[in-house]
Amino acid sequence: MIKNVVFDMDGTILNTIDDLYNSVNFALEMNGYPKRSMEEVLSFVGNGVKLLIERAMPAGVTDIEFDKCFTCFMAHYNEHKNDNTAPYNGILELMQVLKSKNIQMSVVSNKFDAGVKELASNMFNGFLPFAIGESEQVKPKPNPSGVFKALELMCAKQEESVYIGDSEVDYETAKNSGLTFIAVTWGFRPRSLHESLGVEYIAEKPSDIVSILEKI
Repeated sequence: MIKNVVFDMDGTILNTIDDLYNSVNFALEMNGYPKRSMEEVLSFVGNGVKLLIERAMPAGVTDIEFDKCFTCFMAHYNEHKNDNTAPYNGILELMQVLKSKNIQMSVVSNKFDAGVKELASNMFNGFLPFAIGESEQVKPKPNPSGVFKALELMCAKQEESVYIGDSEVDYETAKNSGLTFIAVTWGFRPRSLHESLGVEYIAEKPSDIVSILEKI
C-alpha cells in the first residue's frame, strides 16, 4: 500500500517553462549570445539550472563567460520566477485527494533549494511541507540523496513510496532510490519517451495518479 508520494517539481506539478525560457533568453541576449527556441529550452531542462545555462550557451565558452551568463540568469529568474509559473490544471485537486487518503507528499527537484522551498510554500497551499532542492548537502538528480532526505523527513519506507516525474532524469532517480516510478505526460517530455524506457505506470492527467496508486 502506498502511503507516501514524492513529486518532481518542474514539468510535473508546476509549469515553470515560460519563466525559465524568458530568463534563459534574457541572459543570453544580455551577454551577446543567440537566443534559444522554446523546443530547445525544453530539451535542456531537467538537470538543474547550471546545466540548463551550459546547454543554452554556445560551445567553447570560458568559465568566466559562463559565470557571467549564469549570474545574469539567476538574477532575472529570481525576480521573475512567478510571472507565469503555476500548478498544472488538476494538481491541487489531486493533492487534496491524496491528503484525504492520508498519503504524505513531498517534492524533490533539481531546482536550487531556496527556490524549491519558496515555490512549494507559495503555490501549493501547505500540501508540500517537505520541499528539497539542490544544495551542498543534496546532489542533483538522478542522485537519490534528495529522495532519501524526503523519505527521512516523512519517516517513510521505500516500499510504501512512489516517485512521480516527467523526465528520463526522474525515471533514473526513482530507480536509484528504489521507488516505483509514475511518469506524467503533461510536462516537458512526451509519452513516447516513457514508453521507450519501459515505464509501467504512465499518467495522462493528474487524476490518473489516484487510480494508479490503487494498483501498486
